[in-house]
Amino acid sequence: MTGITDVLVVAPHPDDDVIGCGGSIAKHVRDGARVTVVIVIGRERSALDDAVSDAEFAAETENAAKALGVHRCVRFEEPSRDFVLSRRVHLDLVRVMREVRPQVVYLPHDNDDDVEHRMVHQLTTEALWMAQSEFFQETGGRAMPAPRLVLGYEVWAPMARFQYAEDIDGQIETKVEAMRAYASQLRHAAWDEGIRGLARYRGAVSAGSGHAEVFQVLSLGAPAVGLRAGGGHD
Repeated sequence: MTGITDVLVVAPHPDDDVIGCGGSIAKHVRDGARVTVVIVIGRERSALDDAVSDAEFAAETENAAKALGVHRCVRFEEPSRDFVLSRRVHLDLVRVMREVRPQVVYLPHDNDDDVEHRMVHQLTTEALWMAQSEFFQETGGRAMPAPRLVLGYEVWAPMARFQYAEDIDGQIETKVEAMRAYASQLRHAAWDEGIRGLARYRGAVSAGSGHAEVFQVLSLGAPAVGLRAGGGHD
């Protein structure tokens, strides 16, 4: 993608942005774009990482963002499992959107197995039209133009069909490094190995080799130069 100056990534939980589109984030940064990540829901403690303090976990998030080159990370800290799609959280996201005015937006795809991922998909799609409207003046800022591209990424449930594949062969090590910054999450599962394997598979399917991230195209505005179309299997 060329001519992109501002990118917005909306993640349900810490590390979802890394898993879903970390390679694409690093590629945008390489090409000179500013990337803002919004993490909607706060940390969910488990018995596997209960010894990790909130400050230590926040440092993991910061280190992952730094590894990818993220310009700004905004954490809403909404409650896990008690998360609701309130007017307040919609307006919080609209406010960020109007500040960033992104040309590209990433969000979870619409059929992810995790219910909170689907809720954040709904939140983001609703906030996008709100941010482009002449209403909701309480958020401040002007109505933003429509993004050139809105893409759904995969985390818990790989997509059966996709419309766009991004070559991240040059960014796969950066993506894995960012995932390894979440040391507490690697106690739950070998996410670093998982994202490498999925990217390798997606590279083989979309281009025959290498590593890739694939996306659901949710909205396509002005033509974006350099897109590679992909196709999923039924």
